[in-house]
Amino acid sequence: MRLPNNAQRSIIIIIIIIIIIIIIIIIIIITTIITITTTTTTIIIIIIIIIITIIIIIIIITITITITIITIITIINIITIITITIITITTTIIIIIIIIIIIIIIIIIITVIITTIIIIIIIIIIIIIIIIITIIIIIIIIITITIITIITIINIITIITVTIIIIIIIIIIIIIIIIIINSIQFIFKSTFSEFTSALQSVHRDIPDL
Repeated sequence: MRLPNNAQRSIIIIIIIIIIIIIIIIIIIITTIITITTTTTTIIIIIIIIIITIIIIIIIITITITITIITIITIINIITIITITIITITTTIIIIIIIIIIIIIIIIIITVIITTIIIIIIIIIIIIIIIIITIIIIIIIIITITIITIITIINIITIITVTIIIIIIIIIIIIIIIIIINSIQFIFKSTFSEFTSALQSVHRDIPDL
């Protein structure tokens, strides 16, 4: 099934935005790694980069699947798909901005204070961030599915209503046709009976003549 142009543009825009943001993140991380002198800090930053890359990949896969589902289901209603796409793009940009801010904060903390306690705290913070991002993604998917369900129900109700109206119109037309046919039959019978009575009166008058 071919996706509509609006959906294709939306997917392309999202991919371009994500690629640009990933490039910015990589540049920031490379610059930070160059400025860091200790091996421990470098290893920690590499671990954080791997975790954040996995998070970004999960977000990209989730957004792609969501947009595909929305596109397939809402071909009937293009206005709805545009609205949902705008909501998804906005939410994605907000999530990515939050991730960038968190990355910068984590890198600053690691470059300033390198201790075991700080490393443990950072790992706990990353786990909490992953949980929060996962919850946000789940909420977005639930909202999207709810909107799609409501639209589907509205479409079904509309189809049923139109069908009932068409059936009622057909029944009314059939009743009108039956009434017209009965009226024609009545007129025909009346005319025929008058004609028959006229013939009978003519036959009665002939013997008198």
